[in-house]
Amino acid sequence: MIRWILSCVTSTSFSICVNGNLHGFFKGRRGLRQGDPMSPYLYTLVMEVLTLYLQKKAALGNPCFRYHQLCEKEKLINLCFADDLFFFARGDTSSTSILMEVLNAFKEMSGLVPSLPKSTVFFCNVSDHVKQAILQILPFEEGKLHVRYLGVPLISTRLVYRDCKVLVERMEKRISDWRNKSLSFARRLQLINSVLSSLHTYWASVFILPKSIIADLERKMRGFLWYQGDMKRGKAKVSWKIVCLPKYEGGLGIRRIEDSNTALMAAHVWSIITNRKSLWVQWIHSNRLKGRSFWDVPLRAGASWGWRKLLQLRSTFRPFFYSRIGNGLSTSAWFDSWCKLGPLSSIITPRKIKRPTAWYDLYPVLIPVTPPNLSTDRNDTLIWRDENGVEKLFSASIVWDSIRYKQPEVWMLVRSFAKMDHVAALLDDIIAWLISISSGSSISSVVGRLVFAASAFFVWQERNNRLYSNKMRTTAQIRDVILSTVRSKLHGMKLKDTSAAKRLIEEWKLPSMLIMKNEVAE
Repeated sequence: MIRWILSCVTSTSFSICVNGNLHGFFKGRRGLRQGDPMSPYLYTLVMEVLTLYLQKKAALGNPCFRYHQLCEKEKLINLCFADDLFFFARGDTSSTSILMEVLNAFKEMSGLVPSLPKSTVFFCNVSDHVKQAILQILPFEEGKLHVRYLGVPLISTRLVYRDCKVLVERMEKRISDWRNKSLSFARRLQLINSVLSSLHTYWASVFILPKSIIADLERKMRGFLWYQGDMKRGKAKVSWKIVCLPKYEGGLGIRRIEDSNTALMAAHVWSIITNRKSLWVQWIHSNRLKGRSFWDVPLRAGASWGWRKLLQLRSTFRPFFYSRIGNGLSTSAWFDSWCKLGPLSSIITPRKIKRPTAWYDLYPVLIPVTPPNLSTDRNDTLIWRDENGVEKLFSASIVWDSIRYKQPEVWMLVRSFAKMDHVAALLDDIIAWLISISSGSSISSVVGRLVFAASAFFVWQERNNRLYSNKMRTTAQIRDVILSTVRSKLHGMKLKDTSAAKRLIEEWKLPSMLIMKNEVAE
């Protein structure tokens, strides 16, 4: 294995690109280039040595090393991602000395040296004299929380506007780059869906964003969509709630940030309930749930801000989580939804839980519920059910579609709209008008075009009123407004004294003064 790795590292060739052309080559014998696909694998192998060395030091029963208070159950000492490395230990000199001893030994084995200017030590509830003693052991500077890691702030307190202001600044920079370009409405919409809507996705998958940040981001998006700049009052043609509907519901397909943020948080809840193999999930079960159901754990004031916000979303997600029982080992009979009535804890009071013989008398709604048939060879399965009870494969997109604001699908509205008797009669009348007046003299052709234009406009207007304003006019009202509009246009015409003009005057009940006698009509 080692020879294979060395062959991959030392047998490579590199060329130099000058003015777009490759010139010569040389053998690679001093290591991997930056961005080489082998780097993550080799780094993982090397850092695994450090992890095993640390675990060995702690597993030997060394009384000098003490785990961090919140890492003791998982026996967690270090975390690493790319070239970032975290050490966790109790704030005392003996634990710090062991960490430094391991770090020096690892440096001699691997040749990897920590960057002192970029290394920092953080303290929490450590007395000043112990802090100074630890700083004498560690050649690092003392840092102050909060600190950014992987692009987001490491913070346990409430996330405020200034912590997320970078998201607004990024969106402003993008819009400023596009503002001087002549972009059509369709292009601006495409940029919002493909670029602006993804700038906050990473943050939204980690934190529940503050409402002020969400409002600012959506204000920037609205301004760019309608005005190609800052949002101004009266410039929006349609409410933002309607714009953010899918296209098949009459919107433009933009996703609201708050709905997307909530849907991404559902992935964390799903991981917790399914007990996904993850260090974070393991930590949550050990330090937060402590054997209790996620739906039952109390919302305590002393919990971190992020955990409290996640628990507050339980009422949003709970109707969609359903347990299909197999052996029953991972399903809570009281707090999970495994029957059509939902969780039994919402029906049976805690006092009555211990008296199952009286349930049917006190709660007749339980009579249709049959106990599940347990199967030892089949595990329980967690299922996502939408608002219609349809089982779907869990994903953030499915969650978003289940919790967002909805309107009837446009094609269903059009179909029902076309099936209405009064609308069908209206369309029949329009067709009859066109057939009767579009053929023949030029006067009839002009009137036919007027009728067609007025009919198309007011039918379109009626469609929008029914979709967006929930307003509806009768057939007679629509017909009258079409006739009134066409008649108003005809009042401005001057007609020759012909039989067609007289017939038009009679049919549309126009004043006879529109016919010019012994004059040339304009």
